[in-house]
Amino acid sequence: MRRGTRVTRVTRTVIVALQLVTSAGKWLDPEGVGWQKLDGAPPWKPHTGSIAAPLSDGSMLLIGGQAGRHGGATFDCFNCTNEVWRFQHTTEEWTDLTKDVPWDPRWGHSVITQADDTVLLFFGCCERGRPTVMLRDVWSFNPLKGVAWSKVETQPPFEGIQATSAAITGNEIWFVGGWSQQRGTLSMVAVFNVDTLKWTMKSPHGSAPWDSRADHATAISPDGQWLVMFGGQSATDGGRHWKRCEDTWRVKLQGYTVSGWHRIGNLPAARSSPGVLVLPSGWLLTMGGHWTPPSETLTAKTEDRKGMEEHHEATEFLTYNDVVGLDLNSVSDKWKVLETKAPWPSRDDEAVSVTRDETILIFGGGTLYGGGGYHQDVWRLPKASQVYKLSSPEQEL
Repeated sequence: MRRGTRVTRVTRTVIVALQLVTSAGKWLDPEGVGWQKLDGAPPWKPHTGSIAAPLSDGSMLLIGGQAGRHGGATFDCFNCTNEVWRFQHTTEEWTDLTKDVPWDPRWGHSVITQADDTVLLFFGCCERGRPTVMLRDVWSFNPLKGVAWSKVETQPPFEGIQATSAAITGNEIWFVGGWSQQRGTLSMVAVFNVDTLKWTMKSPHGSAPWDSRADHATAISPDGQWLVMFGGQSATDGGRHWKRCEDTWRVKLQGYTVSGWHRIGNLPAARSSPGVLVLPSGWLLTMGGHWTPPSETLTAKTEDRKGMEEHHEATEFLTYNDVVGLDLNSVSDKWKVLETKAPWPSRDDEAVSVTRDETILIFGGGTLYGGGGYHQDVWRLPKASQVYKLSSPEQEL
């Protein structure tokens, strides 16, 4: 490319399709520390693995996910969805934004909301009709500005993946770990620049001091200095042996080096597929997730659906409904248990995030290994920092 040549990022289209708005009932009386359940079923099927993306007007998007018993392995994508819903918790209204969504149904994807409400969708499982091929595409959307979904022309420096983690600071999105059909669980760290659309491989797979993993979570401190990673599941021996992770690691982003990773305090219990959010007060919260015994050994081949289902049904599987916090302001070394058992039923792979008015929202999630037992519910907790007594540095002055 010649110097001075303009980079065209995406082709933008204005949204003109009619959108269906559905009333979802009313919030029930508070339970526990203040959690409220939305009365009545939402307009989507019971599901897991959707991603919640907050917008500046207080609404939240619910993007993609998995519905129906899938059996795991190469069958993960037979019941995926490309539905997109927008929920306003103050009016209890759903808006269906699914019409003309151009990307393939998926789960195991990542979603990031930028400061201007541009929503970016990354990766997931799987290409349509090809359940062993992970996706490596990137899409852009801004419903508040009337900008439809458009494919972002960029080439990640790795194969298609799912179940990675993504966290944004400034114009950089940091991706950590994930699952590759070719390499299994990963330990790579890569950065995507939203301005240049360029990728940088910060550290390749196999170089980090922590176990490779997928279905984990990451967050970046409010000052943009530190990245924290925790939980997930790690596979060895070609995917035969699996364990859920309890460890937590942090690394300084400026001048990142793979030797800069430092292990801090463990989670209260090992878990994979937890919900994660960062409150305006600067506290990282995680909730839910699942555990299986560290001795889990998979003997069935990935193309053997019956064998995979039998393995899942025979394996002890525990889901959580706790809430745990970590202070990112002080880059604390220790997790704080905020609730051992919240009033919402236990689950993993739920969609969870926090609105601008500091209301936590939880959508769906699963209870059975290999898929199934999905929730079709919505819960909220208003004024979360106040409820949990989590102060920001400004409030402490």
